[in-house]
Amino acid sequence: MRRLRAGAVGIAGVALLVALSGCSQVAAIAPVGGSRLAETRFAANDLLVGAGIDIRTAPACTQASDATITCEGDTFDGTAILVTAPGSSPDDLEVTVGSDTLYRGSLSAVYDKAADGTATK
Repeated sequence: MRRLRAGAVGIAGVALLVALSGCSQVAAIAPVGGSRLAETRFAANDLLVGAGIDIRTAPACTQASDATITCEGDTFDGTAILVTAPGSSPDDLEVTVGSDTLYRGSLSAVYDKAADGTATK
């Protein structure tokens, strides 16, 4: 009887640890705030996913000395994804897939849509 009870307690303990570790992993997926570089990347990913783009490599971003942010990735069929946010106009964002402009507009507008739940509708 003791072995059965000890085994049940051990299994419950392992299940609790697994559940708690999952919570910390989920919390790390999308930080609440961040740098302009991170915000640009998150906004671009929201736009790409919302448009149904099949992303193979999520855009990786760099920031130039003039504060311009450029992100590059690609789709499963090899089409280039390019994201730019000029340093001279920090709220401007352009996302292109191949030769098609997916979005040209305000970075903050993308976040506003995400906040009110209309980003992927």
